Amino acid sequence: DEATREQILRIAEELGYAPDMAARSLVLRRTENIGFLIHALQSLSPHTFYGEILTAVERELRRHRYHLHFATVEDETLPPLIKENRVDGLILAGCDLPPVLIRSLKERRIPLVLLDNHLLGIDSVFTDNVNGAFQATAHLIRLGHRRVAFIAETLDNLSFQERFEGYRQALEAHGLPFDPELVAEGERGFEGGFVAMNSLLDRARPTAVVAANDPTAASAMRAIRARGLRIPEDIAVVGFDDDPLAVHTDPPLTTMRVFRSKMAVLAVARLLDLIQNPEQPALHIRIETQLIVRQSCGSPLTPS
Repeated sequence: DEATREQILRIAEELGYAPDMAARSLVLRRTENIGFLIHALQSLSPHTFYGEILTAVERELRRHRYHLHFATVEDETLPPLIKENRVDGLILAGCDLPPVLIRSLKERRIPLVLLDNHLLGIDSVFTDNVNGAFQATAHLIRLGHRRVAFIAETLDNLSFQERFEGYRQALEAHGLPFDPELVAEGERGFEGGFVAMNSLLDRARPTAVVAANDPTAASAMRAIRARGLRIPEDIAVVGFDDDPLAVHTDPPLTTMRVFRSKMAVLAVARLLDLIQNPEQPALHIRIETQLIVRQSCGSPLTPS
């Protein structure tokens, strides 16, 4: 019974006992391993977006006595941990993973959950990017801004596309025209915002900018200052994700908070449920964001 089980587990922990996992997997017909796949483009250092998600996933799996196996992919090639059937299920993180690869894994009938991504018919846990960007843009409009720009490393990314869509919807909802001159892409990486902001300022002068993520916002702020402009007096800035760097920009960055740990916990729970009960219809879990107001937007504009 449960009481006896808990007592045995407590004694095993006191004795430092570790089971023979190879023997255990033969008996249970499970590996008790979970794979975590991400595209090689993404950084997994501790304070990056996916680094925090990976840490939260590993912590939650450990609580359920599962082990995490990590792999990066660059194309549709299956990593060895899948070819060799070394995992009971998969968490696929990010929207850079090729849909062809995701579909092929689904066809192999491996329990899997998409995290920070979504495809029809596949279980997923993801951020409400559209509404989050809508709220970020609406915040600037409420402050009196009418020339609100949008910048991103690239729009060749599902999350950034959805955030761009939220920006457009907010303009429309507030009766503001969409101006393609106020949209700029940069390049992948930490310099993306610097490149995008300079490209934007070469042809237009917004009073506010919505950035597709916080690193883009931070490097855009550097570009704004390099032009001799002030933040927020000349150009207000809003980011997205509430990365740790957001409180360290100058001035501290207003941004949309993404609940990474919550996404990880829900993805693990859904995957473990699928391992136990694989024949379930796909479940899509959308997580709302939260506006975090700091000093990069300043006070409402004084009407001219």
